[in-house]
Amino acid sequence: MLKKIKHILLAFLCLSLQVFSAFASDKVVDQKLYFDLGEQGGWIPYQTGAKTGHSGMLIDIANALQASTGIQFIAVHFPPRRAEKALIDGIVDFDFVCLEWLRDYTPGTKFVATDPFFEITEQLVTLKQNTHLFPTRQSMFGKRVGTVAGYFYFDDNEFIRSDSLNESRLIQGLKHNRFKVAILERETAKYWARINKTEIGFAALHTIGKLVMRVRKEHSALLPQLNQAIKRIKTSGELQAILDSHGVESQIY
Repeated sequence: MLKKIKHILLAFLCLSLQVFSAFASDKVVDQKLYFDLGEQGGWIPYQTGAKTGHSGMLIDIANALQASTGIQFIAVHFPPRRAEKALIDGIVDFDFVCLEWLRDYTPGTKFVATDPFFEITEQLVTLKQNTHLFPTRQSMFGKRVGTVAGYFYFDDNEFIRSDSLNESRLIQGLKHNRFKVAILERETAKYWARINKTEIGFAALHTIGKLVMRVRKEHSALLPQLNQAIKRIKTSGELQAILDSHGVESQIY
């Protein structure tokens, strides 16, 4: 009888340890999240690495989060207009975005947002000799402004969008005087200006945003794990190392 009781106690102890281990772990088993990385050459160095064959910052961040959470992050590649529809339709599960780019500054009713990663600034970019023409954001109101098709601009009801396929085409549009000003992230603008041999100038600030993951609500149960992983790669210095490896100077939040 005593032997039987010992066996029962041992079995109970093993089961308790398994349950405790499952709850103690912050890793999610067999969970996959799809996200869009855009077309090749888009949003350098975020979606695509500035150096040939190198991944962009967002895939590096996704890999760091995957190592921390156990969630498998799978990148797909859609053009910008298709990417937003894919997110709404549930073909992809999240995107990287600044809420400051959106008109209502919220992730929307179908989404939840993670804690922020770091700051991204977008500016009014023009040819160097035209920088003085755009001293404020309001200077572009009512004018034709270079934009990327499918990209978010919270105030695009105030100006005339002149959509291009990508950031390289925006710099070319400035170079050939198709429009006087475009909205671009600084590092992306500098990269394509160098490639297209165009001397640009940075005029007024357009937005200062904090990069977050905008996740579909059906995955909201993963938010604590994602936020914990974001905190971990910040405090460990891993996020700063990713920024440094891509030559991006930014404030981490």
